[in-house]
Amino acid sequence: MLAAVTALAYTVGSLLRVEAYMAYVLPLPVVLAALRSGPGPAVKTLTAAVLLLLILMGPVRAVTYLLVYGVLSLALGASWAAALPWGLSIPVGALARIGGYLAYIALSSWVTNENLLMLMLSNVYSLLDQLSAVLGTTGAPPLLAVGVVLCSLLFVNSLMYVALMHLLYAIMLRGMGLTLPRMPAFAQRAVGQLPEV
Repeated sequence: MLAAVTALAYTVGSLLRVEAYMAYVLPLPVVLAALRSGPGPAVKTLTAAVLLLLILMGPVRAVTYLLVYGVLSLALGASWAAALPWGLSIPVGALARIGGYLAYIALSSWVTNENLLMLMLSNVYSLLDQLSAVLGTTGAPPLLAVGVVLCSLLFVNSLMYVALMHLLYAIMLRGMGLTLPRMPAFAQRAVGQLPEV
């Protein structure tokens, strides 16, 4: 049932071009399966959802869901099922998201026959070059600095995304009668002040 909801939500979101607005909700069914029954059923839910998407939307969209949302949902579900504190589950989720997105960029590069990673690196190079011009320094930024800045930007973006997912899921799961394990005190206060549903 959760796999069907996942595949249907992703299909409708893709067809109506609202997938970006549903990005926080798409991992929820796999996370629910992990919280209810553990990581094993979550893997089965994700596998069934990917197979349904393979039939409904084709191999590229199915693999896209797996890389962008599936890896992250498995990482979050497994870390919450293992009752990891948020200080560990947020970096684990961020690393899973980075890995999934890098694989998605590789897949997109192959499908479009463009090197999208080099495009990202050239944009970061241009950003650093403009920043150095504003600061009045001369010379081109070294390639190591470009790589470090790109990795830092990806990691900070993923950390913020996953931290926000933790807060949103704490609120949503509370409405479903579930709680996230080992919530920090500030999150318990914030979620505890919300009215009961």
